[in-house]
Amino acid sequence: MTHLPLPRHSSPCYAKVKEPIFIRLTIKNNNILNSTDMNAVKNNPYRTLGLFGNSTEKELQKQIATIKRFAEVGKTKAFDYDFPFFGEVVRSTEKVQEAASKIEQAKNKVHYALFWFLNSGHIDEAALNNLKEGHIEKATEIWEKTLKDSTVTAKNFAAISNLSTLQLGIITYNGSFDPEKFTASIELKGKLIMSDACDSFIKTVIGEGISINRETILKEFADEVMQIIKPYLNKSNGIKSSQLISAFNLFPNEIRQYVSGKFTDRPINNIENQIEKTKQKRDDNPNDAEEYGEELYKNTKEDLVFLKNVWGANNVQYQMIVNKLSNELLQCSIDFFNIHNKEGLFDPFDDSLKIAKYAKSLNPTGQVKNRIEEALETLKEMRYRDAHEIIGFFKQILGVFEEVEKENSGIEALLSGRRTVVNEEKIMEVARPLLDDQIVEKIAKSEKDNLIKDFYNSINKLTAKFSHRNSDFFNKKKTAFISFLPITNSIKFNFEKSKLENEFNNLQKELTNTKNKKMYSSEIQTLESQMSSIKEWQMFRSREMRESQIATQQQKINSLVSKGENEKKKEISRIEEQLVIKRRGLKNLTE
Repeated sequence: MTHLPLPRHSSPCYAKVKEPIFIRLTIKNNNILNSTDMNAVKNNPYRTLGLFGNSTEKELQKQIATIKRFAEVGKTKAFDYDFPFFGEVVRSTEKVQEAASKIEQAKNKVHYALFWFLNSGHIDEAALNNLKEGHIEKATEIWEKTLKDSTVTAKNFAAISNLSTLQLGIITYNGSFDPEKFTASIELKGKLIMSDACDSFIKTVIGEGISINRETILKEFADEVMQIIKPYLNKSNGIKSSQLISAFNLFPNEIRQYVSGKFTDRPINNIENQIEKTKQKRDDNPNDAEEYGEELYKNTKEDLVFLKNVWGANNVQYQMIVNKLSNELLQCSIDFFNIHNKEGLFDPFDDSLKIAKYAKSLNPTGQVKNRIEEALETLKEMRYRDAHEIIGFFKQILGVFEEVEKENSGIEALLSGRRTVVNEEKIMEVARPLLDDQIVEKIAKSEKDNLIKDFYNSINKLTAKFSHRNSDFFNKKKTAFISFLPITNSIKFNFEKSKLENEFNNLQKELTNTKNKKMYSSEIQTLESQMSSIKEWQMFRSREMRESQIATQQQKINSLVSKGENEKKKEISRIEEQLVIKRRGLKNLTE
């Protein structure tokens, strides 16, 4: 079976019922649509009057007269093409009169014909007869055979219109809704309306000599479609607004904007109102500008995502809204930073940076993008201003040490024997409160390579310059600094690698020493010395007693040797386990 290709969908463009049970259920339930669903199909005036969309005025008047005759005797006339699977047809006098009035005007006839079936020849008649019997799949196959490609022609326009109407008519089943099939149906109908063959469609419905504006047809078609999906719009078993708008992607731009405008006006207005409210609050109280920026970002995020899905990221109108929103977020960041940085009561960098990053995350363009990037760079630099000041202070101290060393190495100092000494305690009075753990962690986690290297080199040199008591302070800060660094940092990597290598080498030395070590050597030596005394002949001691004492002493020696060997084995095993761990650590570090 051939499927009609559509540019934006890989699925069939019609509702092809593959499972026989679906057909049986359709006929058995006798109702695909619920009472509030698909009114343009279910309650189509042509269907109410038992007509096709291309019926003549004479056929129209004849049907009305027939329906009235049945109504006069209290009966309801049924017609061959009522298609019960679309639901019940109501043919009260009022409904019939209403249906007739709906298609009095030529443009209304064309409009409602788009949502009903045409009978333009033997192919349509064969398909419609199958629909009359409830054979939806067979009718689909007949119309599908006329669609050799995606081109709409004077020969296949009726089949395309009928196939799209059928697709639209059976898009729901027992309350479910298929957005993909719905989109295919709308695109198929759009192809018809925008093709040259649309003139043939209009002529078939209302005859020669009447011109109808194509844009009017498209707008009224779009309005009717939006009414059709109303019960399913933004429901869990329905269709999202963005999906509905996307269904019109192949329509002319003015129609896409017309449809999207039905849904985008509210989010646009909300975003603009939120921007204005934020600006007013920020002007009144810049102290809380960070909080206002946070609220602005959260209160507009969902609407902005919706507009992006509807229009696309490259849409000019979307980019204008993004730039306006990003600009206000950035201004919140700037105002908040400026006032708190001036007051100096707390550090505003992190909060200001967060709001500026919100602005950047929206992907603004042009001057707004450049302004945000410059602001971010400025904030990042100022964020570490205190760190640069500390490093500058350290370099001044190192400069003092160098001058003192130079002065002490001069001829005058050597001859006089007088030496200049650096006042370490005076320096430490400034250095201790300045170099707290918070600033050490801040620099280590800054991800700014030059800053990290400058700090590490400075503190390394200071450790070597000061006396033991004061150098211990700098050494501890250096250890803390390294612990805060990410493992990917070269300083941390080299430090950890060197540390592991030293520990590994020390363990190897310890293993060698342990293997060569004689356990309990002094104790064994004492026992052996005692053994020599025992072995000597003494008066009043029999041979038997002497041999017994020798055996007892030897047992003590053997027991101590055995104990030493066991302890050595345990110690060797412990060291070897530690070596395995260190070796694994080195391997993991270098891989």
